[in-house]
Amino acid sequence: MPGLEREPKLSRQSSLWGATLLLGLAGAGLFSPLPAQAELTAVPGLSRIESWHYDPQRGWLEVNTQGEVRPFLFVLQNPSRVVLDFPNTLFGREPQTQTFPGRVTSLEIKQFTPTITRFVLHLQPDQPLSLDQLQLLTAGPSRWAVQFLQPEQPLPAAAPLFPSAAGPRDPISPSPPLPRRPEASPLSPPATSPSSHRILAISPQAEGFFIRTQGSPSTTVRRILDPDRVVVDFLNTTLSPALTQRVYTVNRLGVSRLRVGQFEPTIARVVLDVDPSSGDWEARYDPQQGGIWIQPAGGAAQASLLPDLSSADSQGPLATLRSVELRGNQLIISADGFMFYRAGWDPESGGYRINVAPARLPESLPDPGLPIGGPVQRIRFVQEDARTVSILVQPAEEFNVFEPNPGQGSRRITLELRPLHAPPSAPQPQPPAQASLPSRRGRTVIAIDPGHGGRDPGAIGVGGIQEKDIVLSVSHQVRHLLQERGYEVVMTRTDDREVLLQPRVDMAVQANATLLVSIHANALERSSIHGIETYYLRPDSAELAVVLHRSLVRASGAADRGVRRARFFMVRETPVGMPSVLLELGYVTNPTEGRKLATPEYQAILARAIAEGIEAFLRSRQR
Repeated sequence: MPGLEREPKLSRQSSLWGATLLLGLAGAGLFSPLPAQAELTAVPGLSRIESWHYDPQRGWLEVNTQGEVRPFLFVLQNPSRVVLDFPNTLFGREPQTQTFPGRVTSLEIKQFTPTITRFVLHLQPDQPLSLDQLQLLTAGPSRWAVQFLQPEQPLPAAAPLFPSAAGPRDPISPSPPLPRRPEASPLSPPATSPSSHRILAISPQAEGFFIRTQGSPSTTVRRILDPDRVVVDFLNTTLSPALTQRVYTVNRLGVSRLRVGQFEPTIARVVLDVDPSSGDWEARYDPQQGGIWIQPAGGAAQASLLPDLSSADSQGPLATLRSVELRGNQLIISADGFMFYRAGWDPESGGYRINVAPARLPESLPDPGLPIGGPVQRIRFVQEDARTVSILVQPAEEFNVFEPNPGQGSRRITLELRPLHAPPSAPQPQPPAQASLPSRRGRTVIAIDPGHGGRDPGAIGVGGIQEKDIVLSVSHQVRHLLQERGYEVVMTRTDDREVLLQPRVDMAVQANATLLVSIHANALERSSIHGIETYYLRPDSAELAVVLHRSLVRASGAADRGVRRARFFMVRETPVGMPSVLLELGYVTNPTEGRKLATPEYQAILARAIAEGIEAFLRSRQR
């Protein structure tokens, strides 16, 4: 697989008047740059490009911004070009290109990513340039300039950054004339940003990966498929020069390899290459240890949907499977010795997979006698290795699988096959109720889970829009609409705060929720992709997924990207009997759909479709 990032070779200027140049790395890697769009949606906290001017005679590029910003200057080769990146800045125009005679052939300005505006000065092929021949100057956090220096050009002792009279302007420049600045504005080196963070060290641990940091950076965690990997972006963060190791071979917790690199000048990226059966991962800041923990959601035992059995459990004498028998709605697997197992729904096959150890298959097993029209369609056995047997149970379409004693060691494994709409045969243990939790007896409770929040913005799209803000707004509207219809609603977060995944599931379980809907927005490196996707895992959630997906696509007119099975934590760890789905309302990285998702009007449409879909599903269960 290609590396995390393609790093241009940079030359570092030692000093000019004691000023240290700001260097950046070219943004390249898992996501390709998004095309700029005209008049991107304004987002609070982002600066904007106000004006710019390049003077080919002086070799002088100056840029003004609305809002404070700190650009990054670097040189790329093959072909030769000078790049000036403005992070957290919107261009707000269509891409611009200006041509010039001389060493610089053209100036290109565009929205390189949703939050980075890029200025590129293309050079004559026979006139390469080193970083030592450039100087980055500032007269303040919103006024910047790049000066081309001749190799032997003497440096003046002092001079104003911007001349008192603006030079002649290119007549095709879309930029308005720069305002005059006082001649007293002195040259000054860019100051070190107090808000920047650094990754100092990476330490694989038994429970995950500890990333020691300078400061407490915000992070966002996303799962990317084909091939499977978990991407953790550290915002406003750079890599320490002392961090020389960039690839770590892991081979545990479902992770084969960890890679780290500078994805963009202000974004450091950690990528976990994971097994397709791995579960979700989370990132949280640990103030006591001074860094970020990257860990499997729900703990190390949840690192994989089908995790390896612990060595302590599986090192005993081998048990030989003797029989598999269907007694009514119970499937009983017996062995001549003690065995442990881990189980879960397998998204690839759609069946229920059980890994048993320490165990082996006999030369033959008695026919389990599966009746036609019964709760089990077929069973398949595989000797995965010398001590592990895999059993794949394919239930009939209208049946679900329930484990009365999950994972407990014994000579017998019992699974219950229940009709999808049947209530559990025995109440499941619940966490102790909190004093502040109101009684919900006799009322239908809906759990709404707005994804991400707090330090985790989720996906970041066109114009800097953030997934966490979109889904929280939609979730509040869904709650209001359901409450108007007489339902009780519990939300896993009601404001911009970080909540880990297991506590979200715990809230739904404690509230005795009838169902759970986790609301998200999507992102992809290909900005042309758009549309709505719905995910579920267990059979008891299939109908809810179909009903909600149909309601969303019909109401929004968005592209239908289908209903799919996946191993996301929020649809995997809710108890059997609580239908759970995860909605991806659209792609914030698509220029058109991203801007729609940020509008109150479109959010209201989506919220109403979700509320109506939930109510339609509940009514269908009452018939």
